[in-house]
Amino acid sequence: MSAYDVAIVGLGPTGATLANLCGMHGLRTVVYERSTAPYSQPRACHLDAEIARVFQQCGFEHELQHELTVSHGMEYVDRAGHQLFTFEGFERAPLLGWHEDYVFLQPQLELMLRRGLSQHPRVDVRLAWEATSVDVLLDEATYVIACDGGSSHVRDELEIGLVDLGYDEQWLVVDVMLQREPAPPLPHIIQQVCNPARLATFVPGHRTHRRWEFQLRGDEKPDPWSLLAPWGVTRHHGEMIRAVPYRFHALVAERWRAGPDGRVFLAGDAAHMMPPFMGQGMCSGIRDSANLAWKLAAAVRGETVHGLSPSALLDTYESERRPHAEAVAHLSVEAGRTLARLAADPTDLPVPDAPDPTRWSRLPGLELGGEFPVGHQLPQPDHLDRRLPVGWSWVAADASFVAPDHHPVVIEPQATYGHRAVLVRPDRYIAATA
Repeated sequence: MSAYDVAIVGLGPTGATLANLCGMHGLRTVVYERSTAPYSQPRACHLDAEIARVFQQCGFEHELQHELTVSHGMEYVDRAGHQLFTFEGFERAPLLGWHEDYVFLQPQLELMLRRGLSQHPRVDVRLAWEATSVDVLLDEATYVIACDGGSSHVRDELEIGLVDLGYDEQWLVVDVMLQREPAPPLPHIIQQVCNPARLATFVPGHRTHRRWEFQLRGDEKPDPWSLLAPWGVTRHHGEMIRAVPYRFHALVAERWRAGPDGRVFLAGDAAHMMPPFMGQGMCSGIRDSANLAWKLAAAVRGETVHGLSPSALLDTYESERRPHAEAVAHLSVEAGRTLARLAADPTDLPVPDAPDPTRWSRLPGLELGGEFPVGHQLPQPDHLDRRLPVGWSWVAADASFVAPDHHPVVIEPQATYGHRAVLVRPDRYIAATA
């Protein structure tokens, strides 16, 4: 018998979230991380309501009030800052119990996730760990999850290739912490700047954090302060904490499950990478963790879940998550290409689909059978998740509902989409209706 049920390689947001979820499910878990502290610079800076809900499920609802700032959406503007197009043409109630979008500082968020591991006695964290072979990891744990980033050594050792989704550009990412008054008058909404001279993105971050991303040409190395000058930002306004060139690309691993008996899984950037124009890179990794954790728990217990054997259930991790991750990556690529298209012709505006409530929180690829709302997230009125168990449950419209199985029943008529009851998976997706 292995010493651990799950070994996680990497303690970034994806690995740390997965470790917290595994701890919630009572799995014997070990996490390997080569650094001794969270990465000190802000990389990811945006998350959405679904991700906030996952963190809430991990027990961080109170901390999130301090770690998150509500984001007011995104717009495309011309070189003068005049709006060309916005995704924010309508507003809906917070379906999942949280606002649509937030910004944050990644080092602080990672500290929160790491602190949370102390409440799980079956989770061990090994810092300053140097990479070892997959075989050694499998000797120690039943399952291994590679959350070790875009340059994943686990993925390389398993010789898993990457599928190129057709986007590759060099950009300069500049992060500034505003410190001195008066601050320049900067936008309060994320802007995609369709400037033919140089495409750019601006993100008003958490507290005093502000981010710019500038497209680069060839091997140029412009002075970051000169790029900020048109925005009215100088050294007198704050401290530049990062100015790093990044290659924005869209890649997906050829397969997400491998190794002996399919006991190794890829998650987060090890499984998929995308340009940042929709702010979904980290979010996609957190979704991986939420999808995989409860399935690992069921597999470790040897449970058959709705007719699926443990191995077949684990196969649904990739079949459910991959189509969604690829769809989000393609959407991110299209958002980046829209920048260039509008810079060339400001009248070539996208035509968004009309808001459709039957598509809200839909997980592409989640084919559980049945019609709406199967495959959608359970709404969360009045902090409903506080009343839900860690595992499966029925949410019913009234107390007359009698569950056809052993799953507990929670009464909340505002969360059933008009049905008598809905069957809810541990990751808060609806699997069936009654």
